[in-house]
Amino acid sequence: MMSKINEESQWADEVYLIKRADSVTGGNDGVANRQAKALANRTSFLKVMLEGGIDYNESTFFITPEDPDGTIAGLAATPAGRMFRVAQGAENEDAFAYYLNRSGSAEKVAVSVGKMYMDMRLVPGNYSPALLPLHHDAAGNVPMWLDNSLFDAAGLGPVLQDCVAAIPNLWAQQHLRQFDFSPYYLPLHFDKDGNVPVWLDNAKLDAAGLGPILTAQIKEMVEDDKSTAFITGDLYKFLFKKARIDAGQQLSLNVAFTGDSWTEKNTLPLSLIKALGGVSKNPGWISCSTRADGVMAGITLAVTGFTKYDGDNESSSSAPLYGAGPDGNAYYNVNAVGTLIWSGVKATEIDLFYYDGSGSFTVTVDTGAPVTVTGGGTGKTKKLTLNGLASQAHTVRVQSSGNGVVSIFGMHGTDSGAAPGVTVSRMGNGGAIAKDYLKWSDWIAPVASSLDLDLLFIVIGTNDYRKSMGTAQYRSGIETIISKYRAATPGICICLVSPAQCSATGTPALSAYDEEMRLIAREQNVSYLSGYKTFPKAYDNSQGAWIDTLHLSSLGAYVLTRQIKDNFFKE
Repeated sequence: MMSKINEESQWADEVYLIKRADSVTGGNDGVANRQAKALANRTSFLKVMLEGGIDYNESTFFITPEDPDGTIAGLAATPAGRMFRVAQGAENEDAFAYYLNRSGSAEKVAVSVGKMYMDMRLVPGNYSPALLPLHHDAAGNVPMWLDNSLFDAAGLGPVLQDCVAAIPNLWAQQHLRQFDFSPYYLPLHFDKDGNVPVWLDNAKLDAAGLGPILTAQIKEMVEDDKSTAFITGDLYKFLFKKARIDAGQQLSLNVAFTGDSWTEKNTLPLSLIKALGGVSKNPGWISCSTRADGVMAGITLAVTGFTKYDGDNESSSSAPLYGAGPDGNAYYNVNAVGTLIWSGVKATEIDLFYYDGSGSFTVTVDTGAPVTVTGGGTGKTKKLTLNGLASQAHTVRVQSSGNGVVSIFGMHGTDSGAAPGVTVSRMGNGGAIAKDYLKWSDWIAPVASSLDLDLLFIVIGTNDYRKSMGTAQYRSGIETIISKYRAATPGICICLVSPAQCSATGTPALSAYDEEMRLIAREQNVSYLSGYKTFPKAYDNSQGAWIDTLHLSSLGAYVLTRQIKDNFFKE
């Protein structure tokens, strides 16, 4: 006897898809028959619906107390396998319920929407052609509507809020390659070839480059900055100290110059002192430099029995063994007797900075009793404070005892007997290029932290240019100087000063160093004064602006220090 599928008059929502892993078996529930059974049920259901379609004017029944759902009368008047309908009443959302007489039983198969259903969901009335309500609640509120044919709503419930919140993740899955990315480098887009044009680098936007439109717009935005000779950076600490002095407080506004020989020579510092009235309140930083053109406040240094450490590339290629001052200078000896004698130091308090080595030395002020310092061997910067001195010129004598390592970095002097005002220090290193500062960078902050500098001018670039050292090391050196002085004195104000065009030549052009300095100033929020833009672009000493082919004369220095006075000290 041939087997057949037992059909049921019901709609199958899905048709089963046979999987590769399925074991194809027969029988009423076998995998091989599931699709056929679903389709047979659908066909039987549609057959009943088509054959059951009649003129409901004669097959419409009503709900009565004796027939609560209207099916008693409907079954009695409707043949098996055919359909009838029951009116649901004016107060019901459904207009009619449709039943199939399945062998004497009423099987509800469908309903039709009534007027009450529509009234419960649309606000009755005349609507604006621009605003069409789509639904209203029992209180007459309209949660959804069309605004000029665009869907709008009063808000989103928690389910839709979760759906909307998931949209960025869905977008990322669809538009970003699904790989394991570094938390520091996140690609934002791939092209069809797998190239990444835009990404996040430590949460900062970066890209492979800029197209012509963005390049032109950015160039237009910064064009004025490139032409200006001065940019103002953070000046709060400097201006606030200046305000306190103007208010009568007994303070010193501490200014220093660091960099190359432009700031180891005294030309620029003395020019600024002269522009500000001719007097520096305190001696400030007293360097281990013996050059005659570096004398500040009349202080001189005589040396015997000590070896000079000078960190510039022309004097040393290595970091200091026994430390150095912030200017890269120091005097040291090992198991030797030596003396350092500073003369003309007008100060009431003197700080002597030294390397805490294995040796010992004495410090004598004038004819007073010597103070003995015995090294602790820590290899760190130490400070000896000599106070209670008269406000007059003193001689300071340092003598090593001949045992162990002694290294002296320099001194710092303050004069409480002087009126409030500006203290100007020179802290540069002749012959230095910017990256030379990396050699003694770790020795800058331990000394500079005691100087309370308010404004630091970094003047460097002549040697970098004439030796064709390039802008990469130039940037690295300048950023290191900024970092170390900021670590020493939080809030310190800094101004980068590019040199004027000297008679030397180099690659790249001096303009490239000036531009790199301008960019650093913008990035670091420090001030910038362009000597390159201030002076002629070709070396010209016909009027005496230069004392030699590399350095400004006092006349040339006035051009720069006048700019400094006008931009920082104007009232």
